[in-house]
Amino acid sequence: MAAFIDALTEGLPEEIQADVCIVGGGMAGHTIATQLSNTPLRILVLESGGLDIEGATQGLYLGNNTGLRYHDLGHCRLRYLGGTSNHWAGFCRPNDEMDYLGRPELGLPAWPINQAELTPYIERAASLLGLRFEGFDPRYQFERAGFRPSELMDTHSDTLVTKLFQIAGTLRATELFPLQDLPNVQVLLHANVTHIQLTPNGQQVDHVVVKTLDGKAGRARAPVFILATHGIENARLMLASNDIAPDGIGNASDQLGRNFMDHVYVHCSQFVPVAGRFPLAYDMKEQGARRLNFNLGLSEETLRREGLLQIYCRFRPIDLLKTQRLAFRHLNEGFFQPFDTALLEDIAAVASSLGNSARVVGEKLGMDPPPPELYLLDLRIEQAPNPNSRITLSEELDELGNRRADLHWELTELDYHTFQRGQEIVASELSALGVGRFQLDELTPEFINERVIGHYHHTGTTRMSSDPGQGVVDADCKVHGVGNLYVAGSSVFPTAGYSGPTMTLMSLAIRLADHLKETHV
Repeated sequence: MAAFIDALTEGLPEEIQADVCIVGGGMAGHTIATQLSNTPLRILVLESGGLDIEGATQGLYLGNNTGLRYHDLGHCRLRYLGGTSNHWAGFCRPNDEMDYLGRPELGLPAWPINQAELTPYIERAASLLGLRFEGFDPRYQFERAGFRPSELMDTHSDTLVTKLFQIAGTLRATELFPLQDLPNVQVLLHANVTHIQLTPNGQQVDHVVVKTLDGKAGRARAPVFILATHGIENARLMLASNDIAPDGIGNASDQLGRNFMDHVYVHCSQFVPVAGRFPLAYDMKEQGARRLNFNLGLSEETLRREGLLQIYCRFRPIDLLKTQRLAFRHLNEGFFQPFDTALLEDIAAVASSLGNSARVVGEKLGMDPPPPELYLLDLRIEQAPNPNSRITLSEELDELGNRRADLHWELTELDYHTFQRGQEIVASELSALGVGRFQLDELTPEFINERVIGHYHHTGTTRMSSDPGQGVVDADCKVHGVGNLYVAGSSVFPTAGYSGPTMTLMSLAIRLADHLKETHV
């Protein structure tokens, strides 16, 4: 079959038949389609966008934020082939075992699959991304990057743990998985799925409605449907398809759209290192040059004892030479007019700190710069599941006539406590080790609410659960009570865990593809 058809320019068939219909051409959709490419199954990928970003299609993502300040919903996701992988930075790390086990004392549910079950799929995902699984060992990477293993903070503290992210080399789904090379995969571009039509008894999907922005309409039929449209859109489409299931598909337990999570971070406080004592391996600038990312987290024992969520600390160097560097540039360019007061300001900037000015001169002469004298703390936590943090349908309609998705983002007391107490523990441990001193901000809820930022890691909203009363999909990512509808992507994660979602969602996509091979080939 043809690899790509553009529904806007080549027409939208009234009805399309396939064996597996994947809604969404992002990383999850690409992974599943590729994993099924060595089967006799006919795979149809319905992608809302085209090959590049377009304003009209991207505008379908617009929605309102009704809780804490969050990213513009029209900007924090990408609606064209490759999806949000088109702005992925490539950070990869497996979750920790405790991330899957659940912590009922904190309200964190267990995953219906454990680390041992998922590890083979994580290894396969890492391999597809060009990463070595053993490369997630901080000691191995310390030695490989030229740092001394004795500089690992773990070797000096029972409380601190070094956690490592590798950075993938190939980041875009379309480059990792060129679907145009797969003979049994058809991709329909500019094909917006606007409705999931259940059978009258609500136990199967009969077809999905497909529309284009220029008014064409059709439908796609298949024995198997997979939603892979991102954390917000998966919930939106299931909520909006409410003609047979009035509360939305898979929403019998009122879990659909709830428990929206992100990895939450704040920039705060200051750390003054002791020269020669603070390992530069933890300096974010040094890490970027090596395509690695070493973070300081807390041990499982500490997290459990203190009743904290996962938290880590990164050290962002503050450029104390910025003023002098800019002044030297101005003086060197010599663009001042006679009697220009800017000339006097730049001379004053150079003279105000001769030490910093000497360092700038040293940089220009090719001398190695001295270690940073000051760091800003970059604290990140996993967000606790919170049913009030959720996706709902707006009264506003998009250009296709569908209700838009609104986000109400909330933090909990546990989130606030983890930030404050986690910072205290990190600062106390590093101070006791003599590597530096801290000027700590008080991380009150008000301070955090003002500075909090999300990482674009949209998690939850269709979470997996063994008990249909506690989630939306089961351990195989099949919607509870609907026999042929599956959900892929980070929306199925019951908890946010420590790590970024992309490699984990790829591993679940590989696992889902293997399941379909067993049940439908």
